[in-house]
Amino acid sequence: MADNIHRTRVALNSSSLILLSFHKCKTLGKSFKKYLAKRYEETVLQSTFTSQLLNVGSCSSVQLKEYSCIVSVTILQDLLDYISSKHSYIIDHPFRHPQKLEGVQYVELDQLQPNTLVHLILKVVIVTILTEAVYGYRGQKPRTIILTVEQVQDQHFILVLWGPGAAWYSEIQRKRDHLWEFKYLLTQYNSTLGNLELHMTPWSSCECLFEDDTRAVEFKAKFQKRESHLVNISHFSVLLEEKRSGVVQVKAQILAFVFPVVAHNSQQLVLDASSSLEDILTCLPTIMCSGCGKCGLELETDKNQIYKQCVSCLPFTMVKFYYKSALMTVSDGKNKVCIHVGSEMMQKILLNIPPDWLSRVVVLSSGITYGMVAADLCHSLLASRERAYTLKVQSLFILDENSYPLQHDFYLLDFRTDFEA
Repeated sequence: MADNIHRTRVALNSSSLILLSFHKCKTLGKSFKKYLAKRYEETVLQSTFTSQLLNVGSCSSVQLKEYSCIVSVTILQDLLDYISSKHSYIIDHPFRHPQKLEGVQYVELDQLQPNTLVHLILKVVIVTILTEAVYGYRGQKPRTIILTVEQVQDQHFILVLWGPGAAWYSEIQRKRDHLWEFKYLLTQYNSTLGNLELHMTPWSSCECLFEDDTRAVEFKAKFQKRESHLVNISHFSVLLEEKRSGVVQVKAQILAFVFPVVAHNSQQLVLDASSSLEDILTCLPTIMCSGCGKCGLELETDKNQIYKQCVSCLPFTMVKFYYKSALMTVSDGKNKVCIHVGSEMMQKILLNIPPDWLSRVVVLSSGITYGMVAADLCHSLLASRERAYTLKVQSLFILDENSYPLQHDFYLLDFRTDFEA
């Protein structure tokens, strides 16, 4: 590393490379405080009011010469080499075109894309205060506000308000029957729920729309008479050809579940038709994880087997057991498609058996555990090649300017057997 920098730490956010600069980096002239954390025996950098972050873009497409006047090319190359060796999976992330605030668009809820800033006109259905999620913000202790919002009736999405947004609570509660315009909201994927959520940002704003407002009139004309319905498709090929983002319903057979398991030789655990009932029962403990009781983030343990804290949810420290998110391979008879299955949807597939119940006995005299029931169900789902299940799927396509798909993902929103349907 160059002499003008004591140490740099890399923060990995999506697939972007963030450089932290501090007091001896004369080019940026912004500071970080440096101190020794005795408990962890490591040097820690603490940001100050004059600190700056430099986002140099996607790791796979960083232009070294472009930032040579700001940061040493040698330092930047060292960081890229470190990521390639220690976090190689980040290099494989697809390139994303950065958004500009002046280019943010108004969108509909069924057109949301992850990690995108949007403007929306919404109807607030439910206002909830998370009483346990108290945090410090500018010397005060506001609470997190959860809004259940919709455009089409009964198609609900979650909007999370924090910081200055928490102060909107009283007005939104008082005028809940009005329409609201929210600007600069960030769309994020919730790995626990397996769906998209809206989060406020430092640029976010909201405005109550009265009935004679042109925006409210246009909203009612567009959405109020639109019925909540699903697009039924017979084959995934229709979706792939049309490159349609939205919610669809399809019948398909379940071929496999793939779970990320670090301890496994291949870093993943595959359950398919070749997996025996005994194998599935043995593997059930490995598809469980301990996570933050609020956001579901998987928590690691230190050398003393004490759970590390979820920094973003402090002071909330409750730990909860979850099923790991999985990649489910399905077939509609013509196409094989991989669908992301969140923790809660995985629990629903397994008869809503909580992961911490797997070792419990269903009936004391029988000796049958909930884990045996879950394993038997999973085995029957994978072993049958003739039984189709009704899947409610959220499709997300990211297209370039020529409508060529740069990336497409499918997320499971609901699962029903033929009996339930």
